[in-house]
Amino acid sequence: MSKLSDLDTLPWYRQFWPWFLIALPASIVVAGIAMVFVAFENADTLVNDNYYREGMAINRVLEQDHKARELGLSAELVIDQQTGEILVKVTGQLTANGPLTLLLLHPTDEKRDQQLELGTVSSGYYRADLEARLNNRYYLRIMPLDQSWRLNGEIDFSQANQVTLAPQ
Repeated sequence: MSKLSDLDTLPWYRQFWPWFLIALPASIVVAGIAMVFVAFENADTLVNDNYYREGMAINRVLEQDHKARELGLSAELVIDQQTGEILVKVTGQLTANGPLTLLLLHPTDEKRDQQLELGTVSSGYYRADLEARLNNRYYLRIMPLDQSWRLNGEIDFSQANQVTLAPQ
């Protein structure tokens, strides 16, 4: 009987069941806070807040594609995954021989997007170096600095290292 009387005289914080009953809702609170943190850290960036302005700009985008088609432009892009070097051969009637901009756009995560300046190697040939190794699918866009035309394409770096870009 002394064991039973010892249990009854222990303070509540020295017994098992009160802590067990407190731990259940406390674990739910911790899990809820963790889920809120994960939701805010991995927010979806696919939704455009200013859809009206983007809708109005569609004519500018179509003009870029029409201009590239009129000039007969296309580009062959080769990526060396070992060195990170990008080589681009642009064919067609290039109006200027200045640097070009290459956009590497990840389909779902804008944190992985890259914008590179393609420097002129010789007439119609350009090169740049990747900032980081790429393993997933990306949308590619090449345009001059004045954005008068553009060439588009898509590549999955896990399956290919070469792609042809053309106006849409």
